[in-house]
Amino acid sequence: MKKSLSLLSLLMAVIGLQGCQSEEAVVDAKPLGVSVIEVAEPVSSQFRSFNGQVEPAENTPLAFRVEGEISRVLVKTGQQVRKGQLLASLDADKFEQQLRDAKVQFDLALKQLERGRELYSRNMISSAELDELTANRSLTQVRYESAKARLGYTRLVAPFSGVVSSVPKESFEAVSPGEAVVSLYQDDRVYINIPVSDTVIAMVNPAAVARNYQPMARFGNSENRYPVTYLEHTSELEPQSQTYRMWFDMPQVTPTILPGTSVVLDVDMAAAGLSTLQGYQLPMTALQAGRDPGQFFAWTVKNGKAHKVPVGIEVINNRGVIVNSGIGEGDQVINSSLRKLREGMGIAVLSEDGIVADQ
Repeated sequence: MKKSLSLLSLLMAVIGLQGCQSEEAVVDAKPLGVSVIEVAEPVSSQFRSFNGQVEPAENTPLAFRVEGEISRVLVKTGQQVRKGQLLASLDADKFEQQLRDAKVQFDLALKQLERGRELYSRNMISSAELDELTANRSLTQVRYESAKARLGYTRLVAPFSGVVSSVPKESFEAVSPGEAVVSLYQDDRVYINIPVSDTVIAMVNPAAVARNYQPMARFGNSENRYPVTYLEHTSELEPQSQTYRMWFDMPQVTPTILPGTSVVLDVDMAAAGLSTLQGYQLPMTALQAGRDPGQFFAWTVKNGKAHKVPVGIEVINNRGVIVNSGIGEGDQVINSSLRKLREGMGIAVLSEDGIVADQ
């Protein structure tokens, strides 16, 4: 019995000793040795280039104003059309019958009103009866004009000259009012869509930006450069790309620049009245990707501790990336062992030869 108690006491003592050692190990855990980069002064660039794409100018979906079955679709994607040209039509039998019925009712109401006026002049009907005939004539006239308009709505014509961008419907399909049948865009203009960061959008003040300045655009593999004019920009961030959109336009040229063509927009930031500051240069190795598209983080060292901060990417260049938010000049950004880092972890900054540097 005494022997069993002695063994139990020894086991508890060993467990207690291990617990003390574990606590001491946690307390005395060595800081993680990492290499860091000190953020230099902001990168300034007067001339910047933005990548984008050509979009159809004033792309307009066209639809019938009445329901029915499509009898003919007369155009194809990519076809040029003239203003007023017939693009598609509905089966008009029902609408023609409605027009004939309305015409008969209107003609009858006219004759009844003429006869009523004659009878009224002879004091054979009252003024109230004449008013009723007049109202009936007006009502049937409205129905007749409406029937004529509805028959006209069975024809879909081009509101302007341009190019067919898509034809989502085919002959003999049933369509509802407002359902797109043909889409048309203006081929005499070139629209350019450029994704930009929030820092660029923040610079743009349409009332203050130099309106006489025109950036230069290069399309596809061509070296030709064309002046373009600022149109507008979005005010809401796109969730997928985490960018805003800016649009520019220019007259169409020969050979024709088609929608979908890649474009590079060269901008003199100073001439445009915009800031030439871009952000801070970092190597790719200093960034950690987040879970969401376009989400990135950097780890900074403050008071010997690691801290994770979200950063915004302005542009990727041959030296890495330019970061426009999240860090500032003089910050120490960790450039190694990023996967081992945890928020608040102790950090030992290593010199170039791997020795802990003075902090």
